[in-house]
Amino acid sequence: MGAVTIDFPVSDESKAQVAYAAAFIHPAVQAVGFEGARWTFELAEPVSESVLSNGLAALAKRFAAATAFRPEPIFRLAAKPGGTTRARIDALMTSGAIRGIHPGLFVFREPVSTLIRFLDHAVLVRIARPFGAVEEAYPNCIPLTDLGATDHFASFPEHLHFLTHLIQDLDILDAFAADARAEGGAVRPQTPRLSPVQLVHNPSTCYHCYAARRGTTIAGDVAITAIAKCHRYEAANHADFGRLLEFSLREVIFLGSPDYVRACREKTLELVQALATDWQLAGDLLPSNDPFFTSDFAAKAGQQHRFAMKFEYRATLPGMTKMLAIMSSNLHGPTFSKTFALRRDGGPLHTGCLGFGLERLALALIAQHGHDPQAWPAALRSDFAAWRRSDPLGA
Repeated sequence: MGAVTIDFPVSDESKAQVAYAAAFIHPAVQAVGFEGARWTFELAEPVSESVLSNGLAALAKRFAAATAFRPEPIFRLAAKPGGTTRARIDALMTSGAIRGIHPGLFVFREPVSTLIRFLDHAVLVRIARPFGAVEEAYPNCIPLTDLGATDHFASFPEHLHFLTHLIQDLDILDAFAADARAEGGAVRPQTPRLSPVQLVHNPSTCYHCYAARRGTTIAGDVAITAIAKCHRYEAANHADFGRLLEFSLREVIFLGSPDYVRACREKTLELVQALATDWQLAGDLLPSNDPFFTSDFAAKAGQQHRFAMKFEYRATLPGMTKMLAIMSSNLHGPTFSKTFALRRDGGPLHTGCLGFGLERLALALIAQHGHDPQAWPAALRSDFAAWRRSDPLGA
């Protein structure tokens, strides 16, 4: 592996987005960093400097619109001095409580696995229950046709994880099994043996909610909650803290009148602030935009900012320069109702959602407060103890 440095000026506002997208310039890119105008690429094999510099130039142009987005937090909870650091997470990885098995893929054991279950319960109680949300259960994959209809392919092609299987042909199956025996199980499926793709791993929980209601009329205003294992491929960015290939996304989804959906958004942001305050979860709640990957970034991100369509809660990570987005709140307007021919008695149907990445939330809490409940802020410790008393796996 080698490193290549390139001097290329990029605006401060767009540097993070350019660095993220630069991991997709070439398959050999293993890490991207910058200091001032100097960019460093860690490479698994030699890559022409012109390929890297041309890629940087294209991405800098694509994301130049980010200079117009300077959102200010609507809520900020400052971190207290002396918080824990990344070293606490590293210790859990050394102990095996967090075990990486592939870039972005982790096995979570005690005490992190219990914390994740508690956090899902807490989101249900503190965010979903106030709206009378009804739970639904979704698979973690979705038909290609359904996801394609949402415009996700055109906005986030880099995230996609496609599913396929060996073609149902005896000769192909026998040949694959024979290769597996000969190669000690190390055989890799080849394209001619694989069926056409019909399914893709779901990148967001809420898509199933809309697609499964295709062509129906919604009676009144509805709140739904669901959790799914979501997948987003992020190349070399999986080495970045919190960039998971697979993660648990608990969402609360709203379908109804424009006034209902917007009122729910306002209430959920209040509930998020209350949660952060009670648990002393330091961070910023601020307007944001999706990291649209393709050339229409300016138009799509600009619309999100103009209409305050997206907010994130970004948790502080003591001892680290970055923050970690743990919650996203989104207004979709009539986008999905038009896509899936959804109707509402009495007027147009709008949708919105709020989602917590539970593993990220757990990592942020550990980074700030450690993993020992006895050292947690009083409200967090009390909420956890109350849940643990009724936990069927509790001690």
